[in-house]
Amino acid sequence: MKKILTVLACAAALGACTSTGAGINATPAKLTKAVAAADRTCQTDADCVAVQKGCCPCAGFEAVNKTAADKVQKVFENACANAGCTREACYTRITTSCVNNVCTGKLLAPKAVAF
Repeated sequence: MKKILTVLACAAALGACTSTGAGINATPAKLTKAVAAADRTCQTDADCVAVQKGCCPCAGFEAVNKTAADKVQKVFENACANAGCTREACYTRITTSCVNNVCTGKLLAPKAVAF
């Protein structure tokens, strides 16, 4: 019985290690590369939007040009299709704006919770 449990545990571990999907709280290299390469030029605040830097919100957000965000979103959807997130209560939301013709993001402060 112990041998069967050991074999099953090893098979499960091997299966998890060889999975091609994104892992828990993943930040896939393709997504990181797409965000880094995204255009950040702008003329007005409306030209800028926030994109996730990882599969989960806790990875943070980056301000990019609205047109470039479409390309990043496609990479995000492919790379993070099966990703699982564990930490959903992160304060990583940003507001975007155009400063000196470059999209920038400012971290939003968390709202106070009244008990």
